[in-house]
Amino acid sequence: MKRVLVALMLASTVAPANAQTAAAIGKPLDAPDLATGTVSVRVIAGSPSNPVIGIEVTLLVNGTPRMARTDEAGRAFFKDLPTGVQVQAKVLDEDKKEVQSIPFALPAQGGTRLMLTTRPWNPGAGGGMAGGGAGGAGMPNPRQMSGEPRPEQSDPAGTMTARLTFDDFADTTPPANVPVALVGYHADDKIDLQVVNSDDKGRATFKGLDRTGATSYFAMTLLDRGGGKLERLISVPAVLDSRVGVRVILSGEKRTSTEPAVDDLTRFEKQEGAPAAGKVRVTLEGGVDGNMNVSLVELTPTERRVFGTAKPQAGPPDPSQVQAQADFKDDTTLAPNTVRVRVHGGINDTDGPIEGIAVNISPTATFQQEQGQIDGKTDASGVVTIDLGKDAVGPFVATLTINGKPLSSKPFEASKNGGEFEVEAHWASEGKPQVEFDVVPRPGQVFFAETVMHGVLYRSLPFQPVPERGTRVSLFIFPRVLFTFSLTSRVDDEYLAVNGRFEISNNAWAPYAPKDSDGLMIPLPKGFIGGLVAEKDQGDVAIVPGEGYRIVRPLAPGNKQFHGAFSLPVKNGEVSWKLDLPLGSFNSGMEILQPPGMLVQTPPGVNGQTMTVPQGTFFVLPTISILPKQAMVMKLSGLPQPPGWKVWMPRIVGVLVILIILTGIGATIWRKRGQSDSEREERRQKLLDELVQLERSGKDAKRREKIMAELESLWDAA
Repeated sequence: MKRVLVALMLASTVAPANAQTAAAIGKPLDAPDLATGTVSVRVIAGSPSNPVIGIEVTLLVNGTPRMARTDEAGRAFFKDLPTGVQVQAKVLDEDKKEVQSIPFALPAQGGTRLMLTTRPWNPGAGGGMAGGGAGGAGMPNPRQMSGEPRPEQSDPAGTMTARLTFDDFADTTPPANVPVALVGYHADDKIDLQVVNSDDKGRATFKGLDRTGATSYFAMTLLDRGGGKLERLISVPAVLDSRVGVRVILSGEKRTSTEPAVDDLTRFEKQEGAPAAGKVRVTLEGGVDGNMNVSLVELTPTERRVFGTAKPQAGPPDPSQVQAQADFKDDTTLAPNTVRVRVHGGINDTDGPIEGIAVNISPTATFQQEQGQIDGKTDASGVVTIDLGKDAVGPFVATLTINGKPLSSKPFEASKNGGEFEVEAHWASEGKPQVEFDVVPRPGQVFFAETVMHGVLYRSLPFQPVPERGTRVSLFIFPRVLFTFSLTSRVDDEYLAVNGRFEISNNAWAPYAPKDSDGLMIPLPKGFIGGLVAEKDQGDVAIVPGEGYRIVRPLAPGNKQFHGAFSLPVKNGEVSWKLDLPLGSFNSGMEILQPPGMLVQTPPGVNGQTMTVPQGTFFVLPTISILPKQAMVMKLSGLPQPPGWKVWMPRIVGVLVILIILTGIGATIWRKRGQSDSEREERRQKLLDELVQLERSGKDAKRREKIMAELESLWDAA
């Protein structure tokens, strides 16, 4: 009987203190400090401390490539891109294999940052930089490393050291006697604060911290650069490793810099549209219950004090939150390179012409930029017609600015004949639910917002208010944990072999650990056998026979991925799949290599389709979304069955083997029994002969009695 498990694919793990950084590789991060239409791609060699210098980065803009080389910090910049376009960054690693980001759309406001790595992720790697062709150039600037916790082998476990600087490690007067706050969010919903002043080297060290992975720590401080510029600095949440300490740099701009004050809160919360100075606005998103209170809590090292409480109210309308749809259609009545744009829509379901919409049409390719851009505005009927010129070369992108939000079309051609864009745009009549509090900031204050909705506690990230501007934070009323899987399977002999990726998202700022449990259990289908975990994931994930995968450490904020494999038996040409989903399933997927005649009874509400690719024909379940505490139930039938002789021959052989064994046992018993009877008969005969002789002689009466007793026992035994 053959059992096959498909080989496990690539799997990566990261040090807990750097989980958020590793999770961000290849994924876009909003960067309000960059100009709108700017993408910054940072290339590293396994660690943020190892930028790759002089390497060529390719950015696909709606499929059209643009190239740039990384600078001494490992960054390549692409500027003046149309907002809303689809982009993807690519670079070659040290083995000349392509490393790429996920495709993403440029935001309407601000720029985008992303990171790619040419080596496997190794945040603890030290040493110099990896050059793409220009060689190394020393350590990155402190500001570039600010807020990124990293493990430090030489520091004791359970310690975290924050180093303060104004973007200069050689500064002879580092920030001293500056309060540094360390906020701990615990998996059991407890929260605490420690405050340590920096020493004469600008360092503040915190000791006795949680090493179990059940606490995420935020280091934060306010650095006064002078000239009314107060830098608000905060680290990403760090979950400590059990073996080593952690260090983090909190750096502002150089003392002589003319840049605006740094606000690291923008890493997590967009501050565009933040309230006026002296106010804190808490915005709620998701499944908001308007009848529940929201509290602003002030945290001190000894207590937590509810600063204010209020019910959320609908905020003012935000016209920049536009939902638009644009369709380009050829129009033979228009001359070549002539584009007509028609814009209509309005608040909620209102649908009418929209006047005064700015329209910009420009070529997409870099080498065509010298052709310039053509601008226009819609008239009272919501229409503008733009002549691109007879010599214009496409493809082109149209960018419309509606209520201050730029929206870009997909690339289009108009050289053979003209065409028309019909754009329908709508925006809500009211904004997101929010609560606003009046706060007079004091040095060293730390706040967070919280609410209880649907019986679940939700918290914002912690923050420090600043006097010269207000603060905006969010409460996300989303499921605490989401489970997603992506599986590939095939039938091999008598088993359905399954392998793939499992992902659990912790949507809170604190680690997640089930109460009264020794780890989070991820069930596998009933009756699975041969479960495996990828080697790189075995430190955090274990297989429990008959149950599934157990994640042995608390889930840090963000995403946790691991890879695994298992099998299900094929019985009478069928496979029964019943997968309990205590966490539900969000946008999961599964594909099954489809043998001829296979039929799939899909789970309720889940649709499948047959797709043929070079690797074969697959039955694909592209979107599997199931509510928590339900099960994914499906059945595969019509599967290949082994020939009849393969089924019956082992059974016949088994019966014969049993018969042979029984026959052997019986013969042995018979031989033993026969041998025993013969010996008894021989003994009886000898005793009878002796008894006859004694009777004739009339001697030894005692001996005669003994012989009689033994004869009786021999006959009884027979």
